[in-house]
Amino acid sequence: MSRHLFDADLGSNRIRVTVGYDRPSEQFFLIIGWINTKTDDVFAYAADLQLAYDPNDWRSIRRFLDNLGVVYPESVWTELAYDAAAKKGCRVIRHLSDGTMRELLVV
Repeated sequence: MSRHLFDADLGSNRIRVTVGYDRPSEQFFLIIGWINTKTDDVFAYAADLQLAYDPNDWRSIRRFLDNLGVVYPESVWTELAYDAAAKKGCRVIRHLSDGTMRELLVV
């Protein structure tokens, strides 16, 4: 399973967004975590969001985040599309707002 992480704002809250591609199910997923700005720890998650997007189409996740007003690095979608096309898994990539990426795990 690939995972692409980035931090963003949702209203007045700081969030950590994880999107990814799961090879066995051939589906995409979205997890939103709320960040404690004092510790940078995630203290609450929303993961059961499949009613809000189509897990077979990463573009529906992008539309869902657009509707929430979440600003994201474009590299997230380029890399997520690559993962699905190449059937890549075992990648964890941190995407920064300046467009750079940090590989946290690649197997």
